[in-house]
Amino acid sequence: MEEEIYLNPPTEREVINRALCLSVLFLRSQAEAIYLSSPDKEIFNIESNFFQEVDKWIEEENLKNSFTEQERMLLGKDIGKWDENETLLSFTYLESLGVLFWALSLIDKLPPYDIGFKLSDVIDVIPVLKSGEEFLEKVKLRPFKELIKERDIAEIWYFRWKLGRMEKENYKLEEGKSYKDAIKLLVEKALSSGAISYTIEDDFPVQGKPFYSITGEDYLFLSEIILERFLTLNWLCGSYKSWDERKEY
Repeated sequence: MEEEIYLNPPTEREVINRALCLSVLFLRSQAEAIYLSSPDKEIFNIESNFFQEVDKWIEEENLKNSFTEQERMLLGKDIGKWDENETLLSFTYLESLGVLFWALSLIDKLPPYDIGFKLSDVIDVIPVLKSGEEFLEKVKLRPFKELIKERDIAEIWYFRWKLGRMEKENYKLEEGKSYKDAIKLLVEKALSSGAISYTIEDDFPVQGKPFYSITGEDYLFLSEIILERFLTLNWLCGSYKSWDERKEY
């Protein structure tokens, strides 16, 4: 895709600040999950003390204004006060954070779409409570062409996911067109672009199965990876004016 069709992409400093903010949110969501499973006073005290230090670090790094309004609201809650849905944001934070760390050259490559990022991929990279200057010395925003390439791949996976959802919802395509034909064309595009390297039953390969057969928790897991990666890469390429404006289409 041509670079000029995008809005102004974020600067390296803006990407760094977004990664720092998501690092805080990811750690907080992990802490909320731990407290939710074991709500005892000792854990509460440990986590409260830790995030008091994080608050000081945010001030020192001048990050407060880099959080969105919704994010500031979440961080303003006492430990243990996030509801279950807010705690489950941990997975979306993890995937977005992994993409941003990759974009900043802190992670070598993006994992496959049916695997996604794991805690072990990001935990040692998270710079919270560490020297901001040392972190800045390690990062380098990848060239725009690299970001666009991965964004285009993400869009192909997104369209495959979207077609599946539309078919399940019995959405009618234009007269004379079928989902089978649409998926066939998309598979051909995915193969030629490198979004996938092989097929299973003429479909995208997911965990050793064709995409269409993925259901239940596996489908929810895959959906989260596809959506969060697509939206984050879109943001990196300047498709939105702000992080809060990220949305599917």
